[in-house]
Formats: sequence, structure tokens, C-alpha cells
Amino acid sequence: MRVLKTRMLIAGMTLLAAVPGYAQTTTKPPEPKPAQSHSQPAAAKPAPKGIERIESKEQLGAWKGSEIIGAKVEDSAGKNVGKIEDVMVDASGRIPFAVLSFGGFMGIGDKWYAIPWNALQIERDRDSKAVKRVVLDVSKETIEHAPSFTRDRWPDTRDSQWTRDTQKYWSDTSITMAVKSKLAREKLATLTKVNVDTKQGVVELKGSVDSNATKERATELARQVDGVRRVVNNLKVETS
Repeated sequence: MRVLKTRMLIAGMTLLAAVPGYAQTTTKPPEPKPAQSHSQPAAAKPAPKGIERIESKEQLGAWKGSEIIGAKVEDSAGKNVGKIEDVMVDASGRIPFAVLSFGGFMGIGDKWYAIPWNALQIERDRDSKAVKRVVLDVSKETIEHAPSFTRDRWPDTRDSQWTRDTQKYWSDTSITMAVKSKLAREKLATLTKVNVDTKQGVVELKGSVDSNATKERATELARQVDGVRRVVNNLKVETS
């Protein structure tokens, strides 16, 4: 009987040692480690001070829903154009669409728009990692002709045709953002100065680069994006 009690006591102590909270209170606190520098994804042009540009979904990781819903949305020039009213979540827990409103954007009314998640550019605070800025590079004309709905009459999101039509309408915007992200991840400094415009899957690159090799690399990167039918490279080579 005594042997049995001893074994039970040892087993109980082993389980307690395996519990994180217990282990932290019974073990000696680890000595402080020297500060490590975490390298950021390669980007030729730094984001605004204190801001870290997110170039892929994997880099963003998980975040609070409260940081996304209600976040203001800016255009590429930094002008406030609307906000994220809600998000749509599919059966797998992914977010295929963010729901945006553009009430104060150049006279556009209070309709709501389902924007593909990959059409948005997200930036976060370098220190707190909180979502700091959401960018949608789109024209007033694009929004005016986009499929919309109202706060109290949402589309039937179970309708696969609605999903396909919405994705198709915003495909050029999604392609533009994907090309910009690929260019920004390159170590070639001048690629961040490239303007990207997409119409019916045809990507036009404008601006200036420092060499023919950089110009060719821009074309190569743009062709790697899904949905790109053709690349028109109008980049000018400027040598110093």
C-alpha cells in the first residue's frame, strides 16, 4: 500500500511539473537574453516611420477582429476614402471579402461593397504589430460601377455565381495589388517607384528604373501573378 501511494505521489508531481503555470512558479526564471534584431522582409523603399508594410498573408499572422472592423481605408495617396464595416468569413474560417463603405469618398453614397481581401494592402505598427493602415488603390469610377448592397440587405453569399461575379469585377484591382507586392519584396530599389495599372488582366508598368536588367525583372515578376494575361512594360531606364 505504501509503494502504491509513493507511485501516485511521484505521478502527481510529474503532472504538476508538466503544467506551464506550475513550471514557471517552481523553476528559476530564465536570465534576460540580449536583444535580437529581427530582419524585416526585403523592401527597397521603407514604409512611413513606425509602420511595417505587410507583403504577404503569412507575414501578417493572426490579429484582433477589432483592429480590422472599423479600420479606416486610405487610397494610395494617403487620403481617407472609407472604412471596413465588416468581414465575410467562409466555412474554413478564411476571409474572402472585407465589407467597405465609401460614404465620404467624392460624393459616393452609403452603399456597402464586398472587396476581395487580396485587393487590400495592410500595414501594421512596427512595435505593437497592431494593424495601422489599410490601403485600397482604386478609382471613383471603379467603385461607382462595383456591385453593392445595403446594410440591411446583404447578398446571398451562398450563391456561387455572386462570389464569382464579385471576384471577377475586382480582379484587376487584386492583380494590381499582387504585382505591387511582388515588386516591393525585391531588393532592387527602383522597383518601388514603378506605377502599376491593370485593365482586363493586362498589366502596364510605368515609371523609371536604373537598368535594363531591372526593367526585365519587373516584367518577369508581373507575369508570375495569377490572372495576368499580358504585361506592357513602359518603364524608362535612367542611368546616373
